[in-house]
Amino acid sequence: MSKPEEPRSKPEVIPPDHAERNAPRMRVFVDTHRIYIGKPSPLGLILVTLIIGILSAAMLVLLMGAFLFLLPLAILIATGVIVAGLLRIYFRGP
Repeated sequence: MSKPEEPRSKPEVIPPDHAERNAPRMRVFVDTHRIYIGKPSPLGLILVTLIIGILSAAMLVLLMGAFLFLLPLAILIATGVIVAGLLRIYFRGP
């Protein structure tokens, strides 16, 4: 077995503060903004919980309303299909 070959050149490590000086053609303008997030207060947690609960209850009321509106409609359509099928058999004749 032969000995592994040594690399011909070493990689160049550029520290972050020297990156712009060594590569002027690759300059990228980046806007940086700091966002500070504080710990929520107990009142904030209560308000968020109440808002989520109210929105969930409103969605449940809307879904139940749609269900209660469409349920009689579905029963009416199913009854109509059954009656139409029975009348078709009855009027088909001998």
